[in-house]
Amino acid sequence: MALSGKVMGYNTGILICGLSLLSILPAVSCLSAQVPQADKALLIPRGGHQGAVHTLIYDEQGRLLSAGDDGFLGIWDIPGAVAEERFQVSPYAIPAMVLRPGKSQVSLLERDGIDRYRIAAWDYEAKQKLFTIDSRYPISYITYSGGGNFLILVQQGNPEVQFIHAETGNILKAPDSTGTLSFAATGKSERTMIGYAPSGILSYWDLESGKEIRRFTVPDHIRMPFLFGNNRFIGGIDAGGLVILDAVSGTTIARERGISQGKVFALGGETPEFMCLATGPGASKLYHFAMSNTGRLEIKTQWPVPLQLPEVMSAVITADTLALGTMDGGVWIGKADGTVAMMEVRNQESIIDAAAVASSLAFLTEGQVLGFIPLDYTQLEDKTLIPLEPSIYTRLASDPEAGEGGMDGLLLWQETPTGSLPIIRTLGTDAVPVSQGKTLVLDQLSLRFPLRSAVLRGEQALFLDSVGNITVLSVSTGARLFSFSSVASLDATLLKDGNILIGQSVVSGSAPFLIVNSSTGETLPLPIPASVGARVYCGASGVPYGVTVDAQEGRLTTAITRLSLANPSHSSQVAVYPGEDTGFGIAESRETLAATLGGEEAIFYGSRSPRPFKRSPGFPLRLIDGGAYCIALDTEGTIAWYDPESGALLALFHLYENEWILEKPEAPPIRGGLNWKAQTEDGRR
Repeated sequence: MALSGKVMGYNTGILICGLSLLSILPAVSCLSAQVPQADKALLIPRGGHQGAVHTLIYDEQGRLLSAGDDGFLGIWDIPGAVAEERFQVSPYAIPAMVLRPGKSQVSLLERDGIDRYRIAAWDYEAKQKLFTIDSRYPISYITYSGGGNFLILVQQGNPEVQFIHAETGNILKAPDSTGTLSFAATGKSERTMIGYAPSGILSYWDLESGKEIRRFTVPDHIRMPFLFGNNRFIGGIDAGGLVILDAVSGTTIARERGISQGKVFALGGETPEFMCLATGPGASKLYHFAMSNTGRLEIKTQWPVPLQLPEVMSAVITADTLALGTMDGGVWIGKADGTVAMMEVRNQESIIDAAAVASSLAFLTEGQVLGFIPLDYTQLEDKTLIPLEPSIYTRLASDPEAGEGGMDGLLLWQETPTGSLPIIRTLGTDAVPVSQGKTLVLDQLSLRFPLRSAVLRGEQALFLDSVGNITVLSVSTGARLFSFSSVASLDATLLKDGNILIGQSVVSGSAPFLIVNSSTGETLPLPIPASVGARVYCGASGVPYGVTVDAQEGRLTTAITRLSLANPSHSSQVAVYPGEDTGFGIAESRETLAATLGGEEAIFYGSRSPRPFKRSPGFPLRLIDGGAYCIALDTEGTIAWYDPESGALLALFHLYENEWILEKPEAPPIRGGLNWKAQTEDGRR
């Protein structure tokens, strides 16, 4: 949704009017009413999930944890009905999550939707990743051992179960030749493991010897097998419906043939209870089952799922609280007092690019809005109105040498193939962009759209299109100054002396980087040993950097290299990533290079050892030289200010539809409004 001039409040809980998941309870009301309004005003509103919520668990403090398609972990305050915290833990979808017993730690199954699977363990209180392990095989099941000392990993196509140390991620000794399993678990003593094979085998293994000690023939192809009742029962769904086995003898002790499709959810602990979401033509029901003392399967409660509710993907229940995760990213709560509602969320307006110009930080949002805030976040005061205006552009650039004889202006351009011509915007009075500021349309481009890169430096603006055409224009007149073309060109930038640095694919013995004299057209190759010069960068200091991709021992690596133009052999690598990543953010701050190589954190690379940034809610996406600060945009659409010396997080800027919020460590948040430019000709704000 684009920002608008209308004043709107919180996106409060969506009620299921006239229908209740808790059909035996009479009333329906909004959970958010339980939060005192005075306290609520001090909260930083958190966004919800984007995409399906695949997994829900309660931690030992009674908070609800959620994860799904967007790679974010949500921590929900049940009494307040709001997200207490939300931060990204994976660039991929999370189809499963398990809680480590007795710890504020979770392990996540991550999947990119194609062929990449991995396990990541996180301390979610400290927001610290413990380890990540890539898997050669698709992962079908993860769980912690009963005592929480190791992870149990079951993989499709791997006939051996894997044990992983819960703190270090080291591979531990596990039973050999277990056969292909779809489920495995241990008791709290961690001396014995139970496993289920889809061929219809239930087996027990002694973990000290690694030998199989017991085996039973049971129904085959049980889907979603799970233990419950202090490991006394094992359940799941097979061709005959819901089935419950005696885990000690393998005997089938209960069936519910009316439930042949759906999902089952273990409740954990010693309870002989579980939940089952039964799906069928035109209707779904959520059942709360329990095994009686006489070994009979009983229905404690059943809830018809309203047709208005999106498809339920996950569910969990405690003594008095039911939680549901849905396909559209919703997290729903039903309570024993009759309340049922979607947990309250308030999604940010996502900021997708920013540039520092004079004393301002200009930004663009996903909703096609251009805005301006002080470059120094300490100048942003409570109740300040920030200026906003509509914009068709998706990318921004500014002169890294502005203030030192460079240009105090903005280059706005389109990364998407719309054919919109870039423009140069200069500043109005008091370094605040206003309608009186000059705008120059750059209509002398001999390029094909979409544009691949655009750079502003001094009196020149450089553009590279997707087929290798480079054009340099005057920023004062818009006149064409220079053109160059090479189909191998992947990226280009202007150097401090006005020449052009090009990154290119290596063909016919060429070099990955090329210097082009913008006056004569003369070219000078930089013979760096690499297959591809994927990116180039030159900040305020004038030091050029190149990003290379190369294959080493059959695997791709990405490296950032400080280039020596006078003597290429003296070029030095700054950072190396064991994989291919050419879309990361890179910027100088106080002449220290910062980059998001690898995608999950930003790191300063200086004379000292690399210093990671303290993280913001999302993974860092773009980096900006903010003079005294290094500024980052993250995948949540937040602007973050960092101290370049320590990597400390100084402030976070959140933009919403009708207000902004600035969050600082150990200080109350401040808020302000939005000052929209006058109505435009097409009626937009």
